[in-house]
Order: sequence, then C-alpha cells, then structure tokens
Amino acid sequence: RGAEYGNTVDLSHPFALALTVEMDRNVMQHAPHAPVVAESARQYFRCGAIAVQLAEIIRELGYTARAHIDANYRVICPLVARDAGLGEIGRMGLLMTPRQGPRVRIAVVTTDMPLAETVPDGTDAGDPTVIDFCRRCRKCADVCPGRAIPFDDRQRIDGALRWRIDAEACFTYWCRAGTDCGRCMAVCPYAHPDGGMHALVRWGIRRNDAFRRLAVRMDDWIYGRQPPLRPMT
Repeated sequence: RGAEYGNTVDLSHPFALALTVEMDRNVMQHAPHAPVVAESARQYFRCGAIAVQLAEIIRELGYTARAHIDANYRVICPLVARDAGLGEIGRMGLLMTPRQGPRVRIAVVTTDMPLAETVPDGTDAGDPTVIDFCRRCRKCADVCPGRAIPFDDRQRIDGALRWRIDAEACFTYWCRAGTDCGRCMAVCPYAHPDGGMHALVRWGIRRNDAFRRLAVRMDDWIYGRQPPLRPMT
C-alpha cells in the first residue's frame, strides 16, 4: 500500500516474533455482512497495539525493531507465523492455528535482538494433518461467494507447495458486497469454539487418517455442507 508499493523490501533483521489474536466466533458467523468489518478492524487494532508496544520495548533494550501491522507490512505475516510454529497455511491461504483455525489476526515484530528460535514439534503446529484435512474438506471453496478458493490440490508456486486463491476474484466480491467477507473463516471446521467436543475432534484429526475422513462428514452432518448465515438482529 502507499508510495512504497512495488519497491524492493530492505529489511536486515534476522529474527521475528509472531503473534495472533482471536476473532470473535459469534460475530464471524454473520459473514459476509457488516459486523465482520468491525470485528476485523478491532482485532487488527489489538494485535497491532501489542506489536507496536513490543517493538518499543525491544528498542528500549538497545536493539532495533519494527512492528509489521495492518497496512504497514514488510513481511508476509502468515508465512512468518507458520515458520514460528503458530500454525499451517490452509486451502483458503490463511494461517490455520491449532485452536482457532483461521479465525485470527496476525502481527509480526522483526528485530536484531538475539532470540531463541522456535522449532515446531509436529503436534500442535506445522502439522501435515492440517494440509491433509484441508485437502479432503473443501468447505471454504464450496461457500466462497467470489469463487476465489481453489478446489484442486496444492501446486508448486514460486518454489513453494501451496494453494493460491484468486485474489482478484476475492477482492472483487469485497468491493461488490461493500464489506470484508470472511465467509471461509466462518465455516471452517477448525474455527469452531475451542473446547469440549471440538478439542477432542482436533485431537483425533491430528492422530488418525480414518478419523480425518470421518471428521469431514461429521462436520457436514452437524453444521451443513453450506452452513446458513447467522441472521442480522
């Protein structure tokens, strides 16, 4: 965005800290209607405030630091968050966290302060079972109003194996609807409430291939293949 759009990024920081904040599930159930815009902005503000304060604390310790927040990024936050062990990149192109799925906003602080590196342990984050579940599920692609999410498997793009959404189709729908969308977040099985039955389902998904197949069918049976929008009241 702004005057620097398209310029080469010059960022010498060797370390980064990534953080996420949860988006309210009840509000996201209204997607793609207007409440989603307010919730998105609120959580972008929350994670941005944390990142700005964290960067200032690091600078007070004598190091350089930069907060990467909404409309002021020099890194791709979901990729940094994935490398930090906070989740995996799913079919919809968003970070899939273990407890809230894609229902989060992300900020990053880069710095030259020496940090101990996080190595994902393959259980709670960076788990290939997320990719396997997304490959089977496709619910986000089914409900996407802009038809922007691919149905096929991941492809190698710019050296990385990933799904790539049609960003033009996605943003065109945003402009036509006059609001952020978020429909993919709202219906994602990983975005269900964190607790009880859903925690047990996530545990099973991480540990058993047959359970992952069953979980897709269970989610369709309980919530519907195309879950209805929550009405505005």
